[in-house]
Amino acid sequence: MYREGKPEGFFYLEHRTVDSKCNIVTDVHVTPGNVNDVEPYIERLDRQIKRFGFDVKYVGLDAGYLTNLICKQIIQRNLQGVIGFRLGPHEKNKYTKYKFQYVKEWDVYVCPNMFFLRYRTTDKNGYKSYSSVPKDCANCSHKELCLIGKNNNRTIRRHVWEEFKENVVRFTRSDKGKTIYKRRKETVERSFADAKELHGLRYCRMRGKAKVSEQCLLTAAVQNMKKIAMVLFSHGFQYFMKIGSIYCQLYRIQLAINKLSIKITITQIGNSGLCQ
Repeated sequence: MYREGKPEGFFYLEHRTVDSKCNIVTDVHVTPGNVNDVEPYIERLDRQIKRFGFDVKYVGLDAGYLTNLICKQIIQRNLQGVIGFRLGPHEKNKYTKYKFQYVKEWDVYVCPNMFFLRYRTTDKNGYKSYSSVPKDCANCSHKELCLIGKNNNRTIRRHVWEEFKENVVRFTRSDKGKTIYKRRKETVERSFADAKELHGLRYCRMRGKAKVSEQCLLTAAVQNMKKIAMVLFSHGFQYFMKIGSIYCQLYRIQLAINKLSIKITITQIGNSGLCQ
């Protein structure tokens, strides 16, 4: 694995999905450390929707998933992505790409000083290039903050699917998007942290993807058992207290009956609403 800010070496990655309400782990998938996070994502998302019949409306992801392809595939499934975003590579103290406004109707970018960057070409990877006129840049009062290196004009690249990414970023910056993204940090990040700190998932106990998958699945199963128990207890606390009170009363009656040497068999006490 070679990642910025991460240790280099031989690792496995666990791709985990949780629900936003109870933080139940709904999917676990293990890959080698050199597999990018975005590669298995759509396949795992489709698998969960098909297998469990989930009515998914929003998906929360970290900034590593903010690619044009992922945004396009999410929107094509009538879902709303809530994905963290970064500025991307840029030169310090220079205008980033987001300082320029794209005008869809004219297919041009407009710089902070209201000059146009017009379409030039499209490369084989689907990126369109927009360049300014050198004459405009030479007389621009913003050129010290805009021009990079020894270039006499500014060039911006835009992917043919970038509109999907802009849609996701726009929603993520909204009040509702911020609320959903905050919830993501409280769920899946917490689930990973508990797995590492409380259940020994920081290190692999065996070798091979199949055996590491066993470890990850068992860890997720244990976490789910704890979560389900907590949810049932919180929803049924008053019921359990009522049942406990009934059993205490029956126990007192039974003690009184035993003193009189009368044998009584209690056959059944039932209630069908325990877990509803």
